[in-house]
Amino acid sequence: MELDVVSLSRLQFAMTALYHFLFVPLTLGLSVLVAIMESVYVMTDRPIWRQMTKFWGTLFGINFVLGVATGLTMEFQFGMNWSYYSHYVGDIFGAPLAIEGLMAFFLEATFVGLFFFGWDKLSKVGHLITAWMVAIGSNLSALWILIANGWMQNPVGSVFNPETMRMEVENFFEVLFNEVAQAKFVHTVSAGYVTASIFVLGVSAFYMLRNRHTDLAKRSMTVAASFGLASALSVIVLGDESGYTATTHQQMKLAAIEGMWETEEAPA
Repeated sequence: MELDVVSLSRLQFAMTALYHFLFVPLTLGLSVLVAIMESVYVMTDRPIWRQMTKFWGTLFGINFVLGVATGLTMEFQFGMNWSYYSHYVGDIFGAPLAIEGLMAFFLEATFVGLFFFGWDKLSKVGHLITAWMVAIGSNLSALWILIANGWMQNPVGSVFNPETMRMEVENFFEVLFNEVAQAKFVHTVSAGYVTASIFVLGVSAFYMLRNRHTDLAKRSMTVAASFGLASALSVIVLGDESGYTATTHQQMKLAAIEGMWETEEAPA
């Protein structure tokens, strides 16, 4: 590979996106698991569920901070490395990213602070609401990001303006309900739930083997196993559907994934 500016920019963006996505699935899934645990605490008033919420909430917080830091670095590259692309599709591509920041990220960031520092200042129900707002905000962030990503893969609802030499929005609802974007969203979110469930199961299993905090570990394993099983079953269906969208909208991409470099006759 020739290391020109374009190749180096692609390599840098690929590495940044890869590093960022190490934290995204865990954020999506842990936020929901923590909210479920706190819901049980509010309903049962048993202190062990409060301990579980705080423990897994702390791990979520660490992961959340790392995800934000790596995500901001990735977004900066749209201006640093791909400035003309940002100019070319900014009217379309920029809208979901802006909505994600104004609606989802601000919601998530605000309630994260209330979640961590509001234990002794909010009522049980009030604090539970903050936990669910964090979970909703996390998943809304994924929705708007994947709407932008889905448009990059299947650019519907847009038209090229030869006078400005830019892509412009023709139908924003087509962009929102892009079949590729919706398929990628449900697949990504459900896969994130599976990832978080396995993470909780792994940490809980470690504590069980060490015979430490066994009450917390047992209950965490119960929640994670149930949530993970439901999520894994959904991934089978949603992942398959995500693959089928490629056969409709991205035949060349599917051929590249399968290594079919030359056109072949259809199987009998």
